[in-house]
Amino acid sequence: TNRNSLAVANTSYLVPSRQHYYTRVEMNQHPTCIMGTTSSSLQSASFSTVVATSVSLSPSILAGEETVHTTPNNSAADNNTQDESKDAAAEQKTNDIEDLHQMALLSGSDTYSDPATGFTVFTELAHLKRGKCCGSMCRHCPYGWENVRSVRNNTTTPTGRKAKLQSGDAAMASELINRIKISTPTTNTGNANKEGEKEMKSSSICSSSENKSCGTRKKNNRTGKGGRHGGRHTSKNVPYTRTGDKGLSQLLTGEKRKKYDSAFEAMGTVDELCSIVGTVHAELSISIVSLDNSTSPYGDLPEWLLEVMSRLFDIGSHVANPRRKKKEEEESDSDGEDNAKYNSFVCDGVGGGFDPEHIEDLEDWIDEMTDKLPELSSFVLPTGGKASAQLHVARTVCRRAERRTVLLVDDGVCDPNALRYLNRLSDFFFTAARWTNFCEGIEEIQYRRPHRGAKQRGRVKVNLEYASQG
Repeated sequence: TNRNSLAVANTSYLVPSRQHYYTRVEMNQHPTCIMGTTSSSLQSASFSTVVATSVSLSPSILAGEETVHTTPNNSAADNNTQDESKDAAAEQKTNDIEDLHQMALLSGSDTYSDPATGFTVFTELAHLKRGKCCGSMCRHCPYGWENVRSVRNNTTTPTGRKAKLQSGDAAMASELINRIKISTPTTNTGNANKEGEKEMKSSSICSSSENKSCGTRKKNNRTGKGGRHGGRHTSKNVPYTRTGDKGLSQLLTGEKRKKYDSAFEAMGTVDELCSIVGTVHAELSISIVSLDNSTSPYGDLPEWLLEVMSRLFDIGSHVANPRRKKKEEEESDSDGEDNAKYNSFVCDGVGGGFDPEHIEDLEDWIDEMTDKLPELSSFVLPTGGKASAQLHVARTVCRRAERRTVLLVDDGVCDPNALRYLNRLSDFFFTAARWTNFCEGIEEIQYRRPHRGAKQRGRVKVNLEYASQG
């Protein structure tokens, strides 16, 4: 290697620091190779270009097709160019994101993965399909953040992306979607020619063959990506996506976590509870049909259970959309201070918070059933009718869901009202279990002493209807 051609003292070079980004380091010795570009190729390099700190390099440089330019370490020149280099880095990063976005649009995709964070980002096409601004300050929002509260109140400056249409303008959204679809290539020429050759070859084989079933054996060319893209045998939305095959799952924020994460533990338990409540509702519905009576013997309980399932879906959505902590909260956590003043959640219908009015509804329903039941002063065995036993199962699973949610509330990412609702909900299930036995005329088995002087608690059957009259 001809070291004389690189004899520049205190020369700064770009070395890799993160993916697609390179940081300047000061070198007092002569390098033999920089980023895959040998020193021999650097002999012809121009040293007149000033390099910026943390500059995003072009793909051609990353591939080694271009030469890395360096410059002597001049502090005055560095000071003069730092602002420009920062702007250039920001502009290059923006361009990279826009390139990813355009590639996703050309492929007709609703999402793409951010290389810096790994988060899944919704494309403009996905927002147009939704038809309105969700108010979450999305990166490619075509509505100009119209429904973001801070923007409406002029407390946040928009990103500079101009609104292409108003939120809720279905006609304009449909037109923009069509424009994207028109610019999306369905296939390239090479693939089209190959497919045409395959079809011609298949046609000639079928025509020359005496096997009549030849035409029925067609290869399924669908890729079957899953989800809204459909499967191998249908274009309709399918429940599998294959994205969780490696033990990861995604929150509504786009963040991917392990499936044993505390958030997924809470969501899974709430989902389990909701399914059990659905089983109870189905059992009550069967009982009503068997009685051949349009009037429910259980009062409003079936309707209440439907309402409970809806609210459990609310809690699941809320847990799946954890609120990001502000800088002040993180500082209070590190100092050991109480950050209760920062725990402000907004009930926006998309997982932002939980309405405390639902807790009052549960308390009212409990009061209404308890008023018609006999006074309870002992423990009750979780038995009786089928619906009653299932309601006791729901009660115990609800307690587990509550325990899973406590950790999220302590971390400040879950609304405490959701925890309060789960706490009250277990009391509702207990009362509802007694209520169904009462409505069905089934005896309640209490766990208590049969008489005052008994040493051991036993089982005492109680006729709820008779006890309520007494």
